[in-house]
Amino acid sequence: MAKRKTELELVRDVIGTLIEEAGADALVVIYSKVKAHKTQTILIPYGNAHTCNALIDYAYENYEPQTHGAEEEYEDE
Repeated sequence: MAKRKTELELVRDVIGTLIEEAGADALVVIYSKVKAHKTQTILIPYGNAHTCNALIDYAYENYEPQTHGAEEEYEDE
């Protein structure tokens, strides 16, 4: 029976795949989860600290929630 991966191992797999397959130089993985009725936010930077900070700033300045129209475009493809 295969051992279930830990949360840290799963995140490392995602980071490793992006580095190897997409050629990423820096990554910032941010996700949230609810545990015991409390929301936890996990932030994992990988790479140069200045580049990771710039990625976070860029995401903050440029993030726009998807509209329903954008979801429909993906379904048509």
